[in-house]
Amino acid sequence: MKIYFKIILVIVVLAALGGIFFISKPLSPKSSAVMDEEEISSLLKKDVDTLAYINKYPEFKIEDKIVLSKEDVIKGQAGQNFKEVYQDLGPESGRYMKLDLINGQGDRGLIVVIDLKEQKVLKSFEIIKIGIGG
Repeated sequence: MKIYFKIILVIVVLAALGGIFFISKPLSPKSSAVMDEEEISSLLKKDVDTLAYINKYPEFKIEDKIVLSKEDVIKGQAGQNFKEVYQDLGPESGRYMKLDLINGQGDRGLIVVIDLKEQKVLKSFEIIKIGIGG
């Protein structure tokens, strides 16, 4: 009977240690679901290039925000379009977030990469959307 008691005691202790480990484990970088528009806007205002875009187009909106996975980074580096966005990013899931900003008229955009771990803008690329009218 004592052996069963010891086994149960060991299981309880391991479960308690596991619980403590997960509770005390530092949280991962903020994902797009956790990082709200205000926090993103605050980060964007700390970068010279993104601040210039915001000042030029104060009616901008965030059209898309994606926390990049390791596969997204690798795929982007090998892709045909906008390779520059993904160059120099380490293949680390959840570290980077890509934002697509668009002005009120919808003809000028900004692609931004934020390092969630260091809480800073790494890259920004202004784009012009050209439409063919009929």
